[in-house]
Formats: sequence, structure tokens, C-alpha cells
Amino acid sequence: MTNQISRHIATIDGKRQVHYRKAGLGNPIVLLHQSPKSSEEYIPLIKELSLDYTVFAPDTPGNGLSDPLPIEKPTMTDFAENVVSFMDALGIEKCPVYGFHTGGSCALELAWKFPEKVTIGIVDGYVNMPEQRVKEIMENYFAPLELDWSGSHLTWVWSRFREQIIFFPWYRKDKESRMTGYSIPPPEYQQNAVVEFLRAGKAYVGPYRAAFIQDNINSIKEMKAKCLVMSSKTDVLYDGLDRMPKPSSNINVARPDNPSDAIILMKDTIKKYPSPNPAPDNLNTLPLKGKIWGQYIQVGGGSLYCRGNNEAEGRPVLFIHSSASSNRGMEKYMELLIGQKNTFCIDLPGNGESDNPMGLEVTVEKQASFLVEAIHALGYDSVDVFGEWGGGSVGIELAAQHPEMVKHIFIPNLMSMELKGDALEEMCSNYTPQIEIDKYGTHWTTVWNMLRDQELYSPWYKSNKENIIHPDEESISSEVIHRRTLDLFKSYEIYRSAYKAHFSYEISRKIQDINCPILIGPSTPLSTNEGLKQLNQNIKIESFSSNKFELVERLMNFCEA
Repeated sequence: MTNQISRHIATIDGKRQVHYRKAGLGNPIVLLHQSPKSSEEYIPLIKELSLDYTVFAPDTPGNGLSDPLPIEKPTMTDFAENVVSFMDALGIEKCPVYGFHTGGSCALELAWKFPEKVTIGIVDGYVNMPEQRVKEIMENYFAPLELDWSGSHLTWVWSRFREQIIFFPWYRKDKESRMTGYSIPPPEYQQNAVVEFLRAGKAYVGPYRAAFIQDNINSIKEMKAKCLVMSSKTDVLYDGLDRMPKPSSNINVARPDNPSDAIILMKDTIKKYPSPNPAPDNLNTLPLKGKIWGQYIQVGGGSLYCRGNNEAEGRPVLFIHSSASSNRGMEKYMELLIGQKNTFCIDLPGNGESDNPMGLEVTVEKQASFLVEAIHALGYDSVDVFGEWGGGSVGIELAAQHPEMVKHIFIPNLMSMELKGDALEEMCSNYTPQIEIDKYGTHWTTVWNMLRDQELYSPWYKSNKENIIHPDEESISSEVIHRRTLDLFKSYEIYRSAYKAHFSYEISRKIQDINCPILIGPSTPLSTNEGLKQLNQNIKIESFSSNKFELVERLMNFCEA
């Protein structure tokens, strides 16, 4: 299918990375999204346009998966320069560029400052506000995202986005600021907006701020590139067209009745100004020296997100994250191995920032088979494995499926339950409750406290004094619980299925024929480890420090033995 969307990473000047979505055949076009969202918002439009064009939709630096610009207060010119660098990295000489709201501001700046890069710039949502309103917005609009140990910041984020649909600007509550053209959307819509905001984190301010202080006067008067500037009559920015100065003769101004009409006008316009060159071939992602960096691997009809570093020699260590988690949780280990060991960690299908070509029914066997494809796609024939919790089960299955590939297995915390029937259903019901997306956002603090209690009680749903456990301080830090909460919602569709697969996985049956060395941390109850040792003489049980430096040192020694 030519309109299947694939995901990619472009490395810019060897210093930072830009994530983008791509689909289609034909001449290229570029889509620039609004803030604080990502190219994900364009998925329906990408599919539609890809029937006639090759569509490239990058995440703005600081949004989605793109690294922020290394500038304290970037201007819209900086973001336009990023689009130029992105196009140059991919080999796109010039093409139509469309942007909505913040993306529209960037398209305007690009067409103004770099007219040679666009056949037509299309601005959907022209930002032009009275000077006093801009000053007020700069003082109030960009409230900082401050993590709180209680998770209360998540309630604030949800409420702030709900308020944005009721008032503009969101912080004002007067009658004049009340928006009457919008209904409160379903909570699933707002859930997506909140996840996108949290992806950006504190970097969300950069492009947002730049759009409000852009020179929207001289850009209109001096435009040398062909440009369509429009705002639909239902757009909150519509009255900006009334403040527009007399435009350059290269600018066509339009006032479509609604967003659908704006898209129709956009399509008609790009037909008249196609790129003179065909779309470039897929780009190989270049590494970032001395850093953990990301790339996408095309596997099984989807794009899997991989992070790691390959500056060392020899066999790599494959890190496998736990259920409803991501490779971000493994970076604390991989960073310590830069230059000593090649490392990589792939977000399992449906987790983190990976697509889900696996489907909603998760099995450990499926997860391992996708990893095998990814390992081969990266050019590796053999790996050492580090797996946390359910990731350890996937590592064991990987070795069972491909014994020639896995040379060592290191599992500091093994999940070995092998539950069936009523016992399995009871565990799933208690440990992985159904999480309902609530219109007031209470599900965010519910998950926050659930994940925090996982570090304080075992099992977490029995918060009695008899179940108290003592975590290291980092495990309950606001940064870690915040990341884990966001990770769980990224895997929302499969989180219960993934845990169920790991709760029921028959480790004892699979592990008995594995021939490589296996090092496992103590389980609860201890009889679990002893039973496994009796099944396979290659298994060694050892207590590990929670200190990441000591754990990585033990991993190094184990893999080199």
C-alpha cells in the first residue's frame, strides 16, 4: 500500500534529531503541525494526500519526538531554518509547504525568509493579534510544566486543555473570551492532546511562543514566494485577517467558511504549484556521537522505535523493557555503556513510540518474533540480552526461538508466575484494572498512584503494612513516575493484554533448553529461582544492587566472561 505511513528520524548537522512521518508516491509536499502537537495530528490528512504525493510531516523541534533547538528562546526564523535543514537532509529541493496555526506561522516564515525552498507556502490560521493581547499572552499563556510528587500536575494539564476549548486565551474567564463555536469533545480527543503536550514536556513553550512574536507584518508585505494565507471563519484566529496589512502581490488571501473548505482550497492550490523534483529515497539515520540516539526500524508492516549507541566494537547488548514501558526507562543503563558496549532498546510493538503491527492480542512469542526481525534489520547476528520484569520473559523467548542469536541473558528482576485459569484472571483484574478515560481527567492521577504504589507495596493493590516494600528513592521520584504514567497511556490499548501475556508465560518450559549463560536476580518466593536452577544448569542466581553503576558493571563482567 503506497499510502501506508512509515516513521523515520533525520539527524540534523550531527547534533540533533527530527522525527517525521512519510507516506505515498509522487512529488513531495511538507506538512507542518500546530503546537504543542506533533505530526500524529496529520495522520488522516497524510493518508488522503499520499494518494497523489509523497507526504513528509516532521515534528517541530521540541514537539513530538523531535529534539528541541539548542536555543533558549528560539524565534520563528529558527524554526523555519530547521525546516530548511530538514528538507536539505532529506534531499528535498523545493515543494509546497502547508502549515496549520503554529505550523502556518512557520510556513509563512519559511516562504518569507527562504523563498527558494517553497513552490507555494500555505498558511492555515494567520496569527495577528493586537500588541497588548500579545504582551498579555506572553505573560500568562505559557505556564510551566512542574512535576509534583502527588501527580497533581497531571490534573492541571488536563484542566488547562479543557479550558482551552471553553476560553481563548485559556487563562481568561471573562465573557468576551468565552468561545461559543465549540463543543467539549469526547474525552479520548482530549486524552490525545494531553499525551502530545506531555511528550513535549517543558520544551512545549518554544514553538508556541515563537508564533505569537513572529513578524506577521513585514512577512506579508515583503513576501517574494507564492503564498496562500487563510483562516476559516470558525477559526479563533480569524479576526487576524482583518488586521493584515496590504499583502505582497505574491500572496493570495482567503476566508473559507470552515476547516473542511480550507483543506479543499489547500489541495487545489498545491496541484497548481507542484514540486519540480521527485521525492527522495528513504534516508538512513545518522548517529549522534557520544549520545543515545533514535531511529525507526520497518518491521512487520509497522515502524518500531529504537534507541541506543553503536560507537563500540563487538556484540551489542539488547535491552528489553518491561510491560507498558519504553526504551526511555533503559537509557540510564545504556548511557553508562557508551563507548564500551554497543547497546539498543526497541519499544515493543504498541509500547512507547512504536507502531503496533502485532495487534491487540499480545503474546510473549509475538513480541520476541518482532524483536528478531528488528535485530536482523539492524545488521546484528548475535546479542547479549538485559531484560527487566516482563522484558526478561521476552529475552528468554528470544533465546528459545533463536538459540544461535542470544549469547547471554541478564535478568535482574524476573517475572515468573505461569498463572492459568481463575488465578490468571484474578491477577489481571487486580494488578491491571480497566482504566476508563474520564472527561475530567481523573484517570491520570489514578494511574500515577497505581504505578507509585507498585514501588511501595507488593502487590501494589494490597496496601497493608504486611505488603510494604522499600524502594530506592529514584524509583518513586516524580520524574520516574511521570515517565511511567505517560508510557502506560501510550500503551493504553494493549497494556492489560501485555501484562496478561507475561503473567501466564511458561518460563519453566522455555528456559530448560536454553544453552547460554543466564544470570537472574532473586524472585519472590525464592523457591521460584531454585526450581529454575534445577531445570537448567546454565542458570545462576545472584542478588543485585539497585545502584545503576554497580548493575552495569556486573552486566559487563557477565557478558565478557
